[in-house]
Amino acid sequence: MLPESIDVAQQEAQAAKEGYVHRCLVAIDICANVILFRGRQGETISAHAYRAALLNKLWGRILNGALCIIQKDHGAKACAGDLERATSIAATEEKILK
Repeated sequence: MLPESIDVAQQEAQAAKEGYVHRCLVAIDICANVILFRGRQGETISAHAYRAALLNKLWGRILNGALCIIQKDHGAKACAGDLERATSIAATEEKILK
């Protein structure tokens, strides 16, 4: 379902290098997604909209389409970023629990 032009590994690597200010903005984005859009924990509004667009939900198609005007394949890139953040957290917590 990802656009062929998306390099998921590259998008994940970029997300892994996010600085403090960017991480704070992502945290606000995730909080807004949970509160305003009833989204999943750890998921950005962009990734949620992309997932909704893939499920053919009108709000997802509209928001994802608008975001893709600003950045090509924005939703898929947001999903890759969300995946990297989740994977990094899981790896850190697995080390603690072993």
